[in-house]
Amino acid sequence: HRMSESEAAILAACANRRLSKDDAFEELYRMYAPTVLGWLVLRVGRPSVDDLMQDVWTVFFQRWQRWEHLPEMEAPEAKPVLSFLFRTVQFVAKAHWRTAHADESLDGVDAADSNLTPARLIRHVEFGRCLEKARAVCSSEEFDILMAKITGVPAREIARTLRITEPAVDHKFRNVVARLQEELDA
Repeated sequence: HRMSESEAAILAACANRRLSKDDAFEELYRMYAPTVLGWLVLRVGRPSVDDLMQDVWTVFFQRWQRWEHLPEMEAPEAKPVLSFLFRTVQFVAKAHWRTAHADESLDGVDAADSNLTPARLIRHVEFGRCLEKARAVCSSEEFDILMAKITGVPAREIARTLRITEPAVDHKFRNVVARLQEELDA
């Protein structure tokens, strides 16, 4: 049973129980898999795409299990699933790049890149270390909060998505940051 409608229609059908969560996920996958694939190919190249595609959809599936349909999602221009997938692709691609290039020399770096200062390069390496450590020490909810806060998602939106309070989001974020600082200093 295929809807092949807009994201808003699929979300509304799921919220109204005309479509099961699993069927809605399948529809969203059909709708957005080609887009996600394209984003990944552009960011990381063909050889790594299959594993990363699975990572993106696994992250989304976990989030989908806790997805909350909000009235503002019914606006035709609202595409919360597409936005979430885009942010997830960005994180997965960056993590992949950092892992793939962690041991490489800087010989291939374009010295003419005016944005690439030694301090900025060090920050990128440190950020990669932080993400690896975060994956190791955070629960999935804590990691979601960390990633959302880093990308600028407001605490209110995070709280609604996770069905917790804004102060809980901020508290968990501060705890994760403190724990990461301890782990990285160790």
